[in-house]
Amino acid sequence: MQYRTLGRTGLQVSAVGMGTWQSFDARGREEVEHVNQLVTEALRCGVNLFDTAPMYGAAEGVLGLALRGRRDGVIIATKVLAHDRRAAQAQVEESFRQLQVDVIDLMQIHNLAAWQDVTPVLERYKAQGRVRFLGVTDYRTGMFPELMRAMRTGAFDTVQVPYNLGDREAEREVLPLARTLNVGVLVMTPLCPMFDRSRLLRALRRHDLSFLRPYGVTTPGQALLKYLLAHPAVASLLPATAKLERVPENTAVADGPPLPQPVLRQLESLMR
Repeated sequence: MQYRTLGRTGLQVSAVGMGTWQSFDARGREEVEHVNQLVTEALRCGVNLFDTAPMYGAAEGVLGLALRGRRDGVIIATKVLAHDRRAAQAQVEESFRQLQVDVIDLMQIHNLAAWQDVTPVLERYKAQGRVRFLGVTDYRTGMFPELMRAMRTGAFDTVQVPYNLGDREAEREVLPLARTLNVGVLVMTPLCPMFDRSRLLRALRRHDLSFLRPYGVTTPGQALLKYLLAHPAVASLLPATAKLERVPENTAVADGPPLPQPVLRQLESLMR
């Protein structure tokens, strides 16, 4: 596993982390045990960053349970989505309980929700040492101007944005600004647009990808992840999967040489 610096946080995060949307919303003993197996495999593969949220159903609590007794070296990122300060504080306190931690590594404002009102609440947690770093997220590319406004305030150490081979809008302004401000970049939806989950994989399956084998890429999913890791602003990708076999497949892209520019352009041409 390759580790990268998450902007000005200084945290060394695995180039491939683990998202928890849907895949960690486990109900019942068997589902919870399956998530425990996913976490075990992720840790074995070198993953040290797990991203979750209260909006992901039972995911926070299930992740907290899965990491109990093996928290050392693990970085937990979660989120808050509230529309006033009181609700934000209550939600953050519940995240501490669900995750079974005294300190949260990264607390992110989910989808810019009331970000100007909620930021002072999170800054107090940071000043108290209960939250180490602050971030902001949004899945809507149309909100990128507001996202960049938030980034420019200096309050946020990280930004999480959608970025994949079929949606490269982040490359235009958000990623360059993140590099300028030394804001760490986390990538959501690295394998697919959020509301068209198989489009990119279907597109790549129609093509011969043998030109990627020298770089350790053998599947369409690996091609999509490896492409993103070539961008110098990207610290960590956050694919979510409920399939145990996908964990080593996804994390393997952090090994081996990066894709050079001609190969990146060739991969882009397959999507036209």
